[in-house]
Amino acid sequence: MKDTITSTTAAHWNSYQLAAILTSCFEGYLTPFTIQGDAFTARFSAEDVCLNESQVWLQHGQPVALALIARRGQTSRLAAFAIRPALRGQGLGKRCIQQLIDAARGRGDKTLSLEVIVGNESGIALYQRMGFTIQQQLLGFHAPLPSATQSVGKLTEIDPLFMARKMMSDPHHQLPWLSAAETLYKLPGKAYVLNDVAYGMVIPGEPAKLRMLYVEPHARGRGEAKALLMLLREKFGYLSTAVAIPDSISPLFLACGFIEEPIKQYEMSQQLSR
Repeated sequence: MKDTITSTTAAHWNSYQLAAILTSCFEGYLTPFTIQGDAFTARFSAEDVCLNESQVWLQHGQPVALALIARRGQTSRLAAFAIRPALRGQGLGKRCIQQLIDAARGRGDKTLSLEVIVGNESGIALYQRMGFTIQQQLLGFHAPLPSATQSVGKLTEIDPLFMARKMMSDPHHQLPWLSAAETLYKLPGKAYVLNDVAYGMVIPGEPAKLRMLYVEPHARGRGEAKALLMLLREKFGYLSTAVAIPDSISPLFLACGFIEEPIKQYEMSQQLSR
């Protein structure tokens, strides 16, 4: 197999072709995954995926594996990686990941990170063999329609970029890639502030997606986050999150009546040396 597999930059394909390749490579995966071309562009551009660094692996001219690489400064992230079912378990995954690690080192990147579904034992084992370690567990939540109880406070809509700048100015605010300020302000969402200290971003829809909460450091510990979360529930009704909430802050969501989703992820990373 080794001699029949070649790779090329993903920049040779458009977003619709890459969406089709990614969907086909995720066939039979632990959790179903499909994506369309428009959604591919909207999602992965916000995540800073670089198609020049992303790779498509080919066998006899046909795509059989795809890796999407996102980059910010000297940090890279494996935003998606999948192999066609017929070629899984034959060593291709190890070969592909090593190629990506070598490329990241060659660029001078300091860190390479990824997320993997909890329960994907073969994937977790592969990443651990390749030098990745688990950093934290990421959870998702959803809330049913809020009760008739009225929360206290008034939300003011603001520019999402203003919220992102507040978050980026906090040197101790380390978040998963999907929840980071650099991702949020590029999404088609609405941002709100409560009492000039608590910020939230929601992507309207059915259901609405809560993407981030942020409270300024001096105002933490006095219930601002809970008040903001309850007001957002009242405003948008049924509200869900991406599977990108660090488990360290899950008590906040549980206290506000949110229900934990069954799907969980591990955030994994490795430090690169040249």
